[in-house]
Amino acid sequence: MKRNLRLCLLALLLSTPFCLMAQSPARYGFLNRAAVIALLPETARAHAHLDSLRVKYEAEARYNETAFRRQYSEYLQVQKNLPEAILLKRQGDLQMSMERGLAFRREAENLLKKAEGELMGRIGEQVDAVIRAIGAERGYDFVVDTSAGTHPYLNPEKSEDITPFVKARLLNVQ
Repeated sequence: MKRNLRLCLLALLLSTPFCLMAQSPARYGFLNRAAVIALLPETARAHAHLDSLRVKYEAEARYNETAFRRQYSEYLQVQKNLPEAILLKRQGDLQMSMERGLAFRREAENLLKKAEGELMGRIGEQVDAVIRAIGAERGYDFVVDTSAGTHPYLNPEKSEDITPFVKARLLNVQ
Protein backbone atom coordinates (compact mmCIF):
# COMPACT_ATOMS: atom_id res chain seq x y z
CA MET A 1 0.00 0.00 0.00
CA LYS A 2 2.76 2.44 0.93
CA ARG A 3 4.61 1.44 -2.19
CA ASN A 4 1.56 2.20 -4.41
CA LEU A 5 1.10 5.52 -2.65
CA ARG A 6 4.76 6.42 -3.23
CA LEU A 7 4.48 5.48 -6.90
CA CYS A 8 1.36 7.61 -7.29
CA LEU A 9 3.03 10.58 -5.60
CA LEU A 10 6.15 10.11 -7.70
CA ALA A 11 4.06 9.92 -10.89
CA LEU A 12 2.15 13.02 -9.83
CA LEU A 13 5.34 14.96 -9.13
CA LEU A 14 6.91 13.93 -12.41
CA SER A 15 3.83 14.70 -14.49
CA THR A 16 3.25 18.17 -13.00
CA PRO A 17 5.98 19.94 -15.05
CA PHE A 18 4.70 18.30 -18.23
CA CYS A 19 1.15 19.44 -17.48
CA LEU A 20 2.37 22.97 -16.80
CA MET A 21 4.33 22.99 -20.06
CA ALA A 22 1.31 21.74 -22.00
CA GLN A 23 -0.84 24.51 -20.52
CA SER A 24 1.66 27.33 -21.05
CA PRO A 25 0.23 29.90 -23.43
CA ALA A 26 1.66 30.10 -26.90
CA ARG A 27 3.46 33.36 -27.49
CA TYR A 28 3.05 34.97 -30.83
CA GLY A 29 3.81 38.26 -32.48
CA PHE A 30 1.77 40.25 -34.93
CA LEU A 31 2.35 43.13 -37.31
CA ASN A 32 0.87 44.84 -40.33
CA ARG A 33 3.40 43.75 -42.97
CA ALA A 34 1.93 46.01 -45.67
CA ALA A 35 2.32 49.09 -43.46
CA VAL A 36 5.94 48.18 -42.72
CA ILE A 37 6.70 47.69 -46.42
CA ALA A 38 5.07 51.03 -47.26
CA LEU A 39 7.46 52.85 -44.89
CA LEU A 40 10.65 51.55 -46.49
CA PRO A 41 12.71 53.80 -48.75
CA GLU A 42 13.17 50.85 -51.14
CA THR A 43 9.41 50.81 -51.66
CA ALA A 44 9.41 54.48 -52.67
CA ARG A 45 12.32 53.85 -55.05
CA ALA A 46 10.56 50.82 -56.54
CA HIS A 47 7.36 52.82 -57.10
CA ALA A 48 9.36 55.67 -58.68
CA HIS A 49 11.06 53.19 -61.03
CA LEU A 50 7.71 51.63 -61.94
CA ASP A 51 6.20 55.06 -62.56
CA SER A 52 9.13 55.91 -64.83
CA LEU A 53 8.60 52.71 -66.81
CA ARG A 54 4.87 53.37 -66.98
CA VAL A 55 5.47 56.86 -68.40
CA LYS A 56 7.83 55.48 -71.08
CA TYR A 57 5.39 52.74 -72.10
CA GLU A 58 2.51 55.20 -72.17
CA ALA A 59 4.49 57.60 -74.38
CA GLU A 60 5.22 54.78 -76.83
CA ALA A 61 1.58 53.70 -76.83
CA ARG A 62 0.47 57.27 -77.53
CA TYR A 63 2.98 57.47 -80.38
CA ASN A 64 1.52 54.26 -81.86
CA GLU A 65 -2.02 55.59 -81.50
CA THR A 66 -1.09 58.88 -83.15
CA ALA A 67 0.50 57.02 -86.06
CA PHE A 68 -2.63 54.87 -86.39
CA ARG A 69 -4.94 57.91 -86.34
CA ARG A 70 -2.82 59.67 -88.95
CA GLN A 71 -2.83 56.54 -91.13
CA TYR A 72 -6.61 56.16 -90.70
CA SER A 73 -7.23 59.82 -91.49
CA GLU A 74 -5.20 59.53 -94.68
CA TYR A 75 -7.12 56.39 -95.59
CA LEU A 76 -10.47 58.15 -95.13
CA GLN A 77 -9.38 61.02 -97.38
CA VAL A 78 -8.33 58.83 -100.32
CA GLN A 79 -10.51 55.74 -99.99
CA LYS A 80 -13.02 56.83 -102.66
CA ASN A 81 -10.29 57.26 -105.26
CA LEU A 82 -8.41 54.00 -104.61
CA PRO A 83 -8.76 50.84 -106.65
CA GLU A 84 -10.14 47.88 -104.71
CA ALA A 85 -6.79 46.07 -104.41
CA ILE A 86 -5.07 49.10 -102.85
CA LEU A 87 -8.13 49.77 -100.68
CA LEU A 88 -7.97 46.22 -99.26
CA LYS A 89 -4.21 46.54 -98.70
CA ARG A 90 -4.69 49.81 -96.80
CA GLN A 91 -7.47 48.25 -94.72
CA GLY A 92 -5.15 45.35 -93.91
CA ASP A 93 -2.38 47.79 -92.97
CA LEU A 94 -4.77 49.64 -90.67
CA GLN A 95 -5.88 46.38 -89.08
CA MET A 96 -2.27 45.31 -88.48
CA SER A 97 -1.39 48.73 -87.06
CA MET A 98 -4.31 48.59 -84.65
CA GLU A 99 -3.43 45.03 -83.58
CA ARG A 100 0.22 45.99 -83.02
CA GLY A 101 -0.86 48.91 -80.85
CA LEU A 102 -3.13 46.70 -78.76
CA ALA A 103 -0.46 44.01 -78.48
CA PHE A 104 2.05 46.63 -77.33
CA ARG A 105 -0.34 47.82 -74.62
CA ARG A 106 -0.87 44.25 -73.39
CA GLU A 107 2.85 43.51 -73.40
CA ALA A 108 3.66 46.77 -71.63
CA GLU A 109 1.11 45.92 -68.94
CA ASN A 110 2.60 42.44 -68.52
CA LEU A 111 6.13 43.85 -68.32
CA LEU A 112 5.04 46.36 -65.68
CA LYS A 113 3.39 43.62 -63.62
CA LYS A 114 6.51 41.48 -63.90
CA ALA A 115 8.79 44.37 -62.88
CA GLU A 116 6.52 45.17 -59.93
CA GLY A 117 6.52 41.54 -58.86
CA GLU A 118 10.31 41.37 -58.97
CA LEU A 119 10.91 44.68 -57.19
CA MET A 120 8.28 44.21 -54.51
CA GLY A 121 9.21 40.53 -54.14
CA ARG A 122 12.76 41.46 -53.17
CA ILE A 123 11.47 43.96 -50.63
CA GLY A 124 9.02 41.37 -49.25
CA GLU A 125 11.82 38.82 -48.90
CA GLN A 126 13.91 41.33 -46.96
CA VAL A 127 11.00 42.12 -44.61
CA ASP A 128 10.21 38.42 -44.14
CA ALA A 129 13.84 37.67 -43.22
CA VAL A 130 13.73 40.36 -40.53
CA ILE A 131 10.37 39.06 -39.24
CA ARG A 132 11.78 35.53 -38.99
CA ALA A 133 14.90 36.77 -37.17
CA ILE A 134 12.88 38.79 -34.65
CA GLY A 135 10.43 35.92 -34.17
CA ALA A 136 13.31 33.57 -33.36
CA GLU A 137 15.06 36.10 -31.08
CA ARG A 138 11.93 36.84 -29.07
CA GLY A 139 10.88 33.17 -28.88
CA TYR A 140 7.55 33.39 -30.70
CA ASP A 141 5.73 30.28 -31.81
CA PHE A 142 4.52 32.21 -34.88
CA VAL A 143 4.01 35.72 -36.22
CA VAL A 144 0.65 36.84 -37.64
CA ASP A 145 0.35 39.35 -40.49
CA THR A 146 -2.68 41.54 -39.75
CA SER A 147 -2.60 43.52 -43.01
CA ALA A 148 -5.28 41.36 -44.65
CA GLY A 149 -7.75 42.12 -41.85
CA THR A 150 -8.46 38.44 -41.25
CA HIS A 151 -7.59 38.55 -37.53
CA PRO A 152 -10.19 40.74 -35.82
CA TYR A 153 -8.96 39.77 -32.36
CA LEU A 154 -5.54 38.91 -30.99
CA ASN A 155 -5.28 38.28 -27.25
CA PRO A 156 -3.00 41.04 -25.92
CA GLU A 157 -1.87 38.83 -23.03
CA LYS A 158 -0.54 36.19 -25.37
CA SER A 159 0.66 38.36 -28.22
CA GLU A 160 2.99 41.26 -28.86
CA ASP A 161 3.04 43.85 -31.63
CA ILE A 162 6.44 43.40 -33.25
CA THR A 163 6.03 46.30 -35.70
CA PRO A 164 8.42 48.61 -33.79
CA PHE A 165 11.11 45.91 -33.70
CA VAL A 166 10.79 45.18 -37.42
CA LYS A 167 10.77 48.88 -38.35
CA ALA A 168 13.83 49.56 -36.21
CA ARG A 169 15.75 46.65 -37.71
CA LEU A 170 14.79 47.49 -41.29
CA LEU A 171 15.44 51.20 -41.00
CA ASN A 172 18.80 50.60 -39.28
CA VAL A 173 19.81 48.18 -42.04
CA GLN A 174 19.27 50.86 -44.66
